Amino acid sequence: MTERIIRLLARHLSGYEVRTVERLGEGQDNAAYEVNGELVIRQSKIDDWAPHSGSAPQGGSSASGDLAARDDLAARDDAAPYGDSAPSGDRDLQDDSARPSEADLRGAPALHRDSALRGEAALCGEAALRGEAVRREAALLAVVSELSPLPVPVPIFVDEEAGVIAYRKLPGRPLNLHPVKEPTRLAAPLGDFLSRVHAAPVERMEAFVPRDTFPLSELLEEAEGHYRDIAAQVPPAARRQVEDFLGAAVPAEPGLLLFCHNDLGSEHLLVDVEASALTGVIDWTDAAIADPAYDLALVYRDLGPEVYERTLTYYEGRHDDAEHERVVFYARCALLEDIAYGLCSGVQAGSGVRSYADAGLAHLGRTFA
Repeated sequence: MTERIIRLLARHLSGYEVRTVERLGEGQDNAAYEVNGELVIRQSKIDDWAPHSGSAPQGGSSASGDLAARDDLAARDDAAPYGDSAPSGDRDLQDDSARPSEADLRGAPALHRDSALRGEAALCGEAALRGEAVRREAALLAVVSELSPLPVPVPIFVDEEAGVIAYRKLPGRPLNLHPVKEPTRLAAPLGDFLSRVHAAPVERMEAFVPRDTFPLSELLEEAEGHYRDIAAQVPPAARRQVEDFLGAAVPAEPGLLLFCHNDLGSEHLLVDVEASALTGVIDWTDAAIADPAYDLALVYRDLGPEVYERTLTYYEGRHDDAEHERVVFYARCALLEDIAYGLCSGVQAGSGVRSYADAGLAHLGRTFA
């Protein structure tokens, strides 16, 4: 694995010395590696690399089941700070010439989620889909870096053949594994971040991301399936609340779709723990033109109703009773999914994945109250 990464970096960063390579983690969509404590190498797992390929690390198997993929870094409890400064002594890392520009992707077909890409692979060719996926994401990150008031990954290089994006590590630690002392201090930067992201012109962002829409009734059916998988682990006091929710009518469908991060769980928020400050937002793989209530729903799910309510005081987007109803609906569905993911995949994937179940079970009361 190390030899493959060395060859990959030699091709793009001539003269760069690889001293250490560590596996950060793996989701259903990507595998991630840390080089020298300063770079992140993220490889798409569409058509995992064959043994003869020497241009990229080989992807491992995905988590079992059909649960949504989780962040590549979240399973590692001792993840190092994601420093955003260029590694010292290496001027090649300052070179932006390999980054795809917005113009590079104009007119390219919008591809649906990575799971859909895998389904299309037999017809379109895995290599082409893999290359298109990383090229699309790199171009998106270039645009997002202009929009976001918080740091986001900025690619140093993209290798379409290998399905690899490399970027400097951002500062901070994943919030899901490193809770802050004063979570309410995250509300203002979250509100500002979501205001800026959701205000991005849809016409512009459609060149980079798909539309992600689905009937809420289907989401409720998935939640019912997740609950069946975990019912025995749900405390008796919470079962009635969950079952009442699953038996209720779904909210009205959203009337407004905007550009969204679309997976803004705490595993994708980096923080300075001591300062209770946000330091970055990672993993834009699922970004889409979608219901903005879903971004807010994951704030509700992971940080609780109080932080959610405070975030709204800084949020400049539309938010009425109908939006709030969908926020709570999405948060409850997503919490059941997290618990099922942690319980069903934790044994194979380790304690980092089990942490999703532990957090979800701990938050059942406040989420379904």
